Amino acid sequence: MAVPARLKWRREGRGFKAYPMGFHQPERCAQVELMGTHTIADTVGVKMWRWSVTWPGWFDRGGSTGSKQDSADRATQAWWEGVASPIPRDVKTEIAIIAARVLVLPVPNSIYGEDAPFLRSLLQTLRLQYDEEMQRNQLPAPVKNLMSQLSEELYRRRLAGQSMDEVDDAASRWGVTGHPKSS
Repeated sequence: MAVPARLKWRREGRGFKAYPMGFHQPERCAQVELMGTHTIADTVGVKMWRWSVTWPGWFDRGGSTGSKQDSADRATQAWWEGVASPIPRDVKTEIAIIAARVLVLPVPNSIYGEDAPFLRSLLQTLRLQYDEEMQRNQLPAPVKNLMSQLSEELYRRRLAGQSMDEVDDAASRWGVTGHPKSS
């Protein structure tokens, strides 16, 4: 990958830091610092530099080299590679949002493109969230429809040979009401 821009380094502590996202987000940074001197083969006093790039929840990479410039170059390269990497998903939050919105917004059709573990997790979240209503057989229509559609989609996938695993098998024994299916 071609590096689009050099990072703007500044002296801090025992080394140098760059804040590509600005100083207001100090946890998103690149760092180069002197680890100390080491003896390598017959050479005494070889300086070792540690580099790292961090964006919490997205990427955290690092390494060491024998020169400050090489460490800065590697950190710069790693920063831009990290930023170009796929954005991580927060699946738990996505599922919670879908479950929270089910009564007021239509569910996006894109959820049926998700993998089976995502759909099972959404179904389980809805079961837990609406447990009391299911026990009283008063499940709101949008929730009942979504749970039914999710169950049907998971069943369709099982018949097609997709996602055959123990969790899927256990989930198939439960109906939309959250109670075991009768045979």
